[in-house]
Amino acid sequence: MPDCVLSTLQDKLQQWASNPTTSYELDEELNKYQHLNRAEAARFFGVEKNNICLTDNTTMGCNMTLLGLNFRLDDKVVTTNHEHNAIKSPLQVVQARQGLRIETRAFPPAKELRTMSSTQLLDFLFPNIPALQGAKALCVSHVYPTTGVRLPLRLLRQKADELNIPYLVVDGAQAMGMVDLGKQGDSLENCDFYAGPGHKWMNGPPGTGVLYIKNAGIRPPEFYPMVSQRMSKYTDCGNDTEICFPMAEALQVRGCSNTPGFAAMITAMQFIESAGGSARVEKHILGLAQKVKSIILSRSPGSMISPHADSALQSGLSAFFPFRWDRPEVSYQDKETADRVVQALMKKDIQVRSIGFDNSGSKGPGSDTAYAIRVSTARFNSAGDIDTFSAALQEVLKKLP
Repeated sequence: MPDCVLSTLQDKLQQWASNPTTSYELDEELNKYQHLNRAEAARFFGVEKNNICLTDNTTMGCNMTLLGLNFRLDDKVVTTNHEHNAIKSPLQVVQARQGLRIETRAFPPAKELRTMSSTQLLDFLFPNIPALQGAKALCVSHVYPTTGVRLPLRLLRQKADELNIPYLVVDGAQAMGMVDLGKQGDSLENCDFYAGPGHKWMNGPPGTGVLYIKNAGIRPPEFYPMVSQRMSKYTDCGNDTEICFPMAEALQVRGCSNTPGFAAMITAMQFIESAGGSARVEKHILGLAQKVKSIILSRSPGSMISPHADSALQSGLSAFFPFRWDRPEVSYQDKETADRVVQALMKKDIQVRSIGFDNSGSKGPGSDTAYAIRVSTARFNSAGDIDTFSAALQEVLKKLP
């Protein structure tokens, strides 16, 4: 966290601790309705206050959405085999309770994925076929933690419309704070629901997040306010929508929340703006990621996983299979080797991740789990950090058997 974010968190926590009742009921930044902080978050993303609910994290936002939508018997959703549990788990709950049908589309294997264009990938994942048409929701990630693929939101919206799918639900855990969500191709307004965290690429405090709801006036029976104290605001107002709460506000009022954290998350957004804004941050992050990809492509192009041919699919996450430095045509996809490389790099203070994913493509889910190295380039990183990583990686890979 930047110093200014940490300072806000400490100051607001001290303020809360000194007078919790007044803070909860009356303070502009710390009260239960969060009008000010929701308005500030909305301004940052280029939307309206009543489109924004502040949450604890991405998982909370995804659960609010998928458990709130009124799925009926034999409704179906479309998703992929690379989703995080923040999407998978609530879908499994609805499947177990209500018989929801889940159409899981498999990503292509890495050897195909790395050179695809955005149009090719979306046509592969979501073809216009009867099995996908008329689903109730398309549930995907904006940036995938497995491969670093970024799916452009505007093209996703077009796919959902083409397939006659009314709801586009997006997990933005690896995008919020890294991708400029105000530009047309990746605007939040392309989505019906978008959940993201304040603590990852935003560099805010833990226990903070944002849920965007496009239709501020959505209400039961179309959508129910899960994790809320305000269901009565929809049962008592009847058909008079003028006196009903906006759904984001209904979800916001849920007892005592991490309001000091929300105030600090707003400071994190202001810090991004002071550094030149989201577009500049995205350019910096993706520029560093491209340097990482170039290191791998120049030595072992067959080990690359993340797309590199189409900039619209690129993110600040770069994934590749470990390979032998002296024989770069030899790569490894097993967990033991990936973990070994990660542990060796961690000892050199290079923080990367070992990540497993389904690499089966059309062969069927779960038939070919592969393990890779995932590198994240954040806004606080520099070109010098990439040089340090490159030297350390070369040293580690030279020791592979």
